[in-house]
Amino acid sequence: MSESTGIYAGDVPMPEAPQGLADIVLGPSQVGYQVQIFGFGVFCTLFCLYAATGELRRHQRAGQLVLIASLFLNLVYTACIFYESYVTAISQDRRSFTLQNGDAGWNALPTLIAAITALTEGYLSARAGLLILSRFVRVLFFVWMGCLIALVIIGGAVTTADGVFYYNGAEPGDLAISYSAGTAMYFWASAVADVSISVACACSLRARIAGFNSRTDSLLRHLIVLAFRTASYTAIVSLVSAVFFWVLMPAAYGLSLFTFSVSSKRAIDQRLGSSGSPGYVPAQGPKRHPAATSPLPETPIPLHNMCGAQLRPGQIPLQIRVQHEKVVSVDEGDDYRDSKSGTGQQRDWEV
Repeated sequence: MSESTGIYAGDVPMPEAPQGLADIVLGPSQVGYQVQIFGFGVFCTLFCLYAATGELRRHQRAGQLVLIASLFLNLVYTACIFYESYVTAISQDRRSFTLQNGDAGWNALPTLIAAITALTEGYLSARAGLLILSRFVRVLFFVWMGCLIALVIIGGAVTTADGVFYYNGAEPGDLAISYSAGTAMYFWASAVADVSISVACACSLRARIAGFNSRTDSLLRHLIVLAFRTASYTAIVSLVSAVFFWVLMPAAYGLSLFTFSVSSKRAIDQRLGSSGSPGYVPAQGPKRHPAATSPLPETPIPLHNMCGAQLRPGQIPLQIRVQHEKVVSVDEGDDYRDSKSGTGQQRDWEV
């Protein structure tokens, strides 16, 4: 004790929150801080390895920009999380007001979460919409997703504004929209948006399983599984965040965007050829009986739009086509007998 008298000068009496409130507020937040930092580390490592191997350059420019923007926003968010974790560890201000309302930096986190969520869902919505054949259904899907993403952004902004008002001494009756309503707005909207994207991808791909090529059909089924798997953990994280705490959402959405883009592109490359050319799969149209050498009507859909893959110079997209072939056999003896009896008629043969 005598050696530390210069540092330790005795306890300072000060008000502190009850232990139960600290458990409810600080417990989930600290767990969320650690999970976010770990998740961002995984996301950053995978992204750097992906870029170092040159795979990132194979994506379209929009896909590259979205992945880089997601990484940057996650970096900013994780830096804020690290700062808040440090402040929480060393701060001696344990009043109930401080634990419940945080500081100005902590109240800005919901807006960052909403930005990362909107970026991810907007990009995946655009990719999913390209797979929808019906123009009317596609427009409805974009309108629906636009409303959900708008709710995510509005909910994040309302949560931040309410937090700042509370920090400055406002009462619940002073708020136009309550804090809990703002958080529920963007958590539930993000969960519904994730499920909507997966359902749209699954239905669009399911409609193209024609049964004429086992390799293509297995690819489509694999992409359907990827779509549902991608939405499952982000939707679950959104629901868990709505019930418990929301700090870990950005890392989940960053990993969701990255894994879906990479997994879908690799699945297409592995199933449709090792050359790396993005594949095209024709849409299943109405059954017709065209001429013998005419290919069936088809509307090619670029599966690389799901992952943002980009053709290298000189590469030709792989086209999978189905042709109808008819074999006609002619009995020349019957023709000869008909001509001798005078009853023969001119016949048109189509081969």
